[in-house]
Amino acid sequence: MTKYREILRLSSLGFSNRNIALSVPCSRNTVAKVLKRAQELDISWPLEDNQTVEVLEGLFYPKQRDRSQKRMP
Repeated sequence: MTKYREILRLSSLGFSNRNIALSVPCSRNTVAKVLKRAQELDISWPLEDNQTVEVLEGLFYPKQRDRSQKRMP
């Protein structure tokens, strides 16, 4: 699972995307996408206590329509 809170925290401290990716085991592209999406949603560090990783994931990547309701051929 991506550690969104840690990515935002390290970014606020001035770490580069490469260093953040090394600290939080994920790719540099993931770090860049999370930071870009956070900027679009105007989310920045410090976060409120109720903004858990699950809440942030729901904000960053809202679930699309459930595809299981489609009829199978």
